This record gives sequence, structure tokens and C-alpha cells, in this order.
Amino acid sequence: MSKEFKENVYDASYKALTESGVDEDVADKASRVVASDDESKSDLGRTPEDQEAVNQAMQSYWGNQRGEK
Repeated sequence: MSKEFKENVYDASYKALTESGVDEDVADKASRVVASDDESKSDLGRTPEDQEAVNQAMQSYWGNQRGEK
């Protein structure tokens, strides 16, 4: 069974990340992960690779918020 993809979550995540300066490719990968999260699972159904994509986006996001390059 494939994961449910929540288009509205993807759109909101992608917009927030890219408007904050996160690279489009990084934002796309992370947004696809969060749009497919399974709230019924403790790890949200994420693989280690999924979590790394989200971590990379968050590092970039928070770096941009602090004015880091």
C-alpha cells in the first residue's frame, strides 16, 4: 500500500521553505516527505533517508533565518 500524499501539505511546505531561501530541490524532497507522513506511526512512517531530507531542509531553513550562508 502506498502512502497517502497530501497535496495541500506539500504546497504549503514547499512555499514556506522556498520563500525562506531553501534550495528548490531540497524543499521538494522534504515537502514530499511531510506530505506523505503517516500520523498513526511514531516515526510518521519515515525512512532514514526521508528524515535526512527533512533534516537538510530544516538546517537550511534555520541557517537562512539566522542570516547564515
